[in-house]
Amino acid sequence: MISLLNFFIATLMGLILRAAFVWEIDWLDYRNMLHGHSHVALLGWLYLGFFLLIHAQLLPNEKASKPIYSWLFWLTQISVAGMMIAFPLQGYAGFSIFFSSLHIVLSYLFAFRVWKDHIKGNVQISLLLKTALTFLVLSTFGVWGVAVIMGSGGGGGVLYQVAIQFYLHFQFNGWLLFVILTVVVKDFNLKFPWEKFQVIYFLLLLGQILTFALVLFWAYQWDWSYYVNALGVILQLFGLGAILVFRRSFELIKPFDFTAAAKPFLMLALIVGLTRILFQALLVLPEFAKMAVMLRLFIIGFIHLNMLGLFSSYLMFSFFNNFSTGLKKGDSLKPAVWSFYLGFIGTELILFVQGLFYWQEWGRLSYFHEGLFLFSCFLPLGIFIYIQLFNKYFNDKKMNYYN
Repeated sequence: MISLLNFFIATLMGLILRAAFVWEIDWLDYRNMLHGHSHVALLGWLYLGFFLLIHAQLLPNEKASKPIYSWLFWLTQISVAGMMIAFPLQGYAGFSIFFSSLHIVLSYLFAFRVWKDHIKGNVQISLLLKTALTFLVLSTFGVWGVAVIMGSGGGGGVLYQVAIQFYLHFQFNGWLLFVILTVVVKDFNLKFPWEKFQVIYFLLLLGQILTFALVLFWAYQWDWSYYVNALGVILQLFGLGAILVFRRSFELIKPFDFTAAAKPFLMLALIVGLTRILFQALLVLPEFAKMAVMLRLFIIGFIHLNMLGLFSSYLMFSFFNNFSTGLKKGDSLKPAVWSFYLGFIGTELILFVQGLFYWQEWGRLSYFHEGLFLFSCFLPLGIFIYIQLFNKYFNDKKMNYYN
């Protein structure tokens, strides 16, 4: 519940940012609100959402019941609430830096405890989870790098941007990607022959590491970094190809099932995952690689494609799958589902179509900012409907919950 409230607030912040291009908002510092929006979405929604999935699915009961996890959750939420207030008011300054640093330290404690406590019966799930936790810690080196660069007076320079992109790359293509792979293997009870799993794992792992070179290509235009990124993309494609080749080797340990309300989110995550692969495959071509790093709308669209279409959708699938079975007759999650769909698909289409127009020098779409704002309204609306039903469900059951 708390993580969903963070998601709702993050979408409201995003709505305000979109509104700033339609109306003049005197009190708004756009850059500071952008920092608040991104931190709450990434750390308050996605991080805490996967925190809860790991806690619920990957820890044995006797370890999950330890008070340390409840303390970690609430302290992390306090750090998110601090960033939620501090960033819009002051940007990167004393309080916001304190709360973001606190979040990082708490994530280290979480990674350490989960590494130690998680269920180790399935070696493949354990390896995927440990890889996700390693990337979680590795990504934060970019944040510490930003602090050092700003302290030395280099804020806003190319190296500053590279440090930020290091953090984002290993969040999206490391921590979040491998944690979603972990829960997918767990949720769908998949098991590969070990030697074939190793092939898939190392191809995907090397692919995620090498594609960071795209950031260096953007920052410094080094030719070698383009080729390293292309190699990383090819390795990822080989990894996905290996999954298809080895598909008959999948072992379904037990049948899986999911509710009708959860299915649209699972389908959206699958479609977006395939779209993500297609976009990355195009980056092997030099013209597309340059376009992807030079046009801001494509960058924003791709970030939201991952955050909303892939990671958020799978989290919503997991939440809906567990929750919707307990709804009373007459309660429906369809308005929440389709409102989310409309908001996500509408905003993504507008961003990518406008990016295409800029790329081809066709000019700007009529009512571009108005359209973005209109479709963005559907995201917080859908989440609000879901929260209301979720709250009603728990109140009816008189359950005490922190998630």
